[in-house]
Amino acid sequence: MNTVDSTHYLPVEGYVQAIEILRGYTGILLLSFAKHSSEPREVIIRNFIARGMACIESILQIWRLGNFQDCWILHRSLLDRLFHLRALWDRDEFDVFEKWSFVRKFEDKNRALSDTEVRKKLKPEMLSFSTNEKKRYAQIKQENISWSRPKAEQMAKEMDLPFLYKFGYDYASTHVHPMANDGEEDFLRLTGMASGPWFGQIVVLHNSFLVQILLTQEGLNASSLRWRAIVYDFLDHCRLLLETGSQEYLKTFAKIASSAPDFEWCQSAPNS
Repeated sequence: MNTVDSTHYLPVEGYVQAIEILRGYTGILLLSFAKHSSEPREVIIRNFIARGMACIESILQIWRLGNFQDCWILHRSLLDRLFHLRALWDRDEFDVFEKWSFVRKFEDKNRALSDTEVRKKLKPEMLSFSTNEKKRYAQIKQENISWSRPKAEQMAKEMDLPFLYKFGYDYASTHVHPMANDGEEDFLRLTGMASGPWFGQIVVLHNSFLVQILLTQEGLNASSLRWRAIVYDFLDHCRLLLETGSQEYLKTFAKIASSAPDFEWCQSAPNS
């Protein structure tokens, strides 16, 4: 049994197992999203959850290499997605965000298409636009879409979770932006003058797993789909794992995984 030590962290294998199980759970959720809705709200939510899962898997792999600063950079990205998702939900801006994103990507691609040097280095099909894309771009531009990214500190306050900014996003920013002591741990590791992992670095695995749980929970809450209670139970039991080392999450996942492939984990809300 994985127990929590005196510093309230699981042994490394506990996080490895938990991330693997979370990946299986996430796959089931994503398939349910895809099956029941193609509306912008659901597509954005499912993609945020998917990107978050990919991010935490990357954090684990990079952690194993001892590249802890890169872990924190990815952790910041994970938190950024959490804050964005909450803002989109609170402000009901999924549709405008989707349109804004389409315009930004269209214009970025168009700038590359307009640059002679870039055009020489890329395949033509990578820069071409379909008729539907051109038509949609023209239509959205007429709507004068305006959207701005949420501020991380403000969103953390609105979520009543200011520590996510102070000890997560803001701290991780010191690894994103150059600092005087950048690369100190890398120097020691690469020269063999010291071995890792260094004290406290297990925290990035712990916190990243927690953020992905929160991101998934926010996504389910923001979704217009109605999800079965056991889907939420699994997330509650994951939090219990982090708090006490409880293995209840494994039992809950076993119940979910043992259900028939065509089992319905959600349904469309009335009048949706």
